[in-house]
Amino acid sequence: MESVTIGLDIGSSAVRAAEVAHVRGRRVLRRIGQVGLPPDAVRDGEIVNAPVVSEALKRLWSSVGFSSNRVVLGVSGHRVIVRQADVPALNEEDLRSSLRFDAQDLIPIPMDEACFDFTVLDRGKGPGADGKSTMRILLVAAHRELLGQHLAALAGAGLEAVAIDAMPLALLRVVPPNPDLPPGSPSADVVVAIGSDLTTVAVRQDGSPRFIRSLDVGGAKITAGLAASLHTDLAAAEALKRDSSVLAEGSSTMVRRALAREVHQLADEVRGTVEFFLAQAEGAVVQHVMVTGGAIQVSGLTEELQRSLGGQVSLIDPYQVVDLADVGLGPEQLQSLATSSVSAVGLALWTAEEPSRRLSVLPEEIAAARRARRISVVAIGSVVALAAGLGVSAYLQLSSVHKAQDAARSAQQQTVALKAEVQHLETVTAVHGQVSARRQLVVSALKGEVDWVRVVGQLASVMPTNLRLDSLSGSAVIAGAPTSSGTVQTGVGSLSFTVEGTGGLPSVAQWIQQLESDPDLAGTWVSSIKTDGSGNVSFSSLADLTPTAHSNRAQEAGK
Repeated sequence: MESVTIGLDIGSSAVRAAEVAHVRGRRVLRRIGQVGLPPDAVRDGEIVNAPVVSEALKRLWSSVGFSSNRVVLGVSGHRVIVRQADVPALNEEDLRSSLRFDAQDLIPIPMDEACFDFTVLDRGKGPGADGKSTMRILLVAAHRELLGQHLAALAGAGLEAVAIDAMPLALLRVVPPNPDLPPGSPSADVVVAIGSDLTTVAVRQDGSPRFIRSLDVGGAKITAGLAASLHTDLAAAEALKRDSSVLAEGSSTMVRRALAREVHQLADEVRGTVEFFLAQAEGAVVQHVMVTGGAIQVSGLTEELQRSLGGQVSLIDPYQVVDLADVGLGPEQLQSLATSSVSAVGLALWTAEEPSRRLSVLPEEIAAARRARRISVVAIGSVVALAAGLGVSAYLQLSSVHKAQDAARSAQQQTVALKAEVQHLETVTAVHGQVSARRQLVVSALKGEVDWVRVVGQLASVMPTNLRLDSLSGSAVIAGAPTSSGTVQTGVGSLSFTVEGTGGLPSVAQWIQQLESDPDLAGTWVSSIKTDGSGNVSFSSLADLTPTAHSNRAQEAGK
């Protein structure tokens, strides 16, 4: 018997999906593809523009021709938590009820705002600090708002999530365990997935996930840093980042150094995360480091990771765990998708896990609504079958017919009640999605807002006493917004001043020195300086706003 699973990865730069058929113990890759996303449609694992993502998903399904609209969806980012924990030894039902109230100590998300799932890794952990028996579990939790964003995007494309998996677990699923390692071995496999906005570090030891962390670094940060260092636009920096000749001896020293600096910073973040795990895990040693993700194509990044981690570093091959006989793509097409589709293939292998290890943070109310719909269909089918049987049994015994009719009426009443419950649950789900979408609009509108009152107050506190402002004007920009030239806005904003006072040219130098101590300002410079013989001075000045000038209203609205 054949079953099919489609894994869906909604990344910062593209949506990617893979379809795997499970045929008599074989895992056969049937279809795979991706469609790009515009900048800022998805940021740090959060969907900012659900309609744009929905349109990309429609194009992906149309171009690849997937056989179903039901998917295993992956989520990642800081609002997705995967960790091990030692808890009291309970049966599964009691433990789930207990975690609804006690998991607050395990995850940094309020339990009324979280969806979670768990699996038992080891039931024989021995007594805890209170002398009671404990067991070790793997706990996955995600913020409901994050899940609502993703489910709204799927609904807009006519897709349905049968499960929602944590992306780090999908990454580990594509890397088969080393069969030569004995149970309890201290050797650990480290998987590093470097995307556009996020880098995920996942560690597996003794066959189980041990450590998961998401870092706010990726290919986009390298591009932005390179553009700032070279004073060029993002498009040119992106081209330089992927050009292998940049690191050659004949290339510009400035370009080579700028790229090397950005690559080193990313590799240093990864190394620090791995060292943090090793410091927490008693006696653990890194046996192998495997890397993947679209940003791994950055010139020199793999080599820098090799130097920084000091061990064997290799690229993940997602095709080593699937059969490619039926995929219908050539070697070059498959190779172009290899580094970016690891997560999608891992998600498609979700159903290949043991049932007890299949973790899903799909909101319970949505799962309940679907169960109610299935029960409704079964009940209606039962009524139809029963009515057909009554036509035959009527010839045999009239009293039996009356009893069967009573049973049919009871089944119909149950069907009506179930339909009403389904409609109620669908309404609740729709309202929840609308609230999440509107909250996201408010957050997006407030992002980039400058707290002018605080900026002016801070400016007044550092301004030299022998100078006074004749005029002050400020402007803010929305990072990522298009300009008239077709590029995108960068930075926070700027302030311009006209200043008068006494003290001559030394007071101008004091102006610059004082404004440099203002955390809201950077890059202060002056022009049009005028002085007279009595020491009076006037000049114009301009300063850039720094990110500390932003207000926190977007963050407060997000809460």
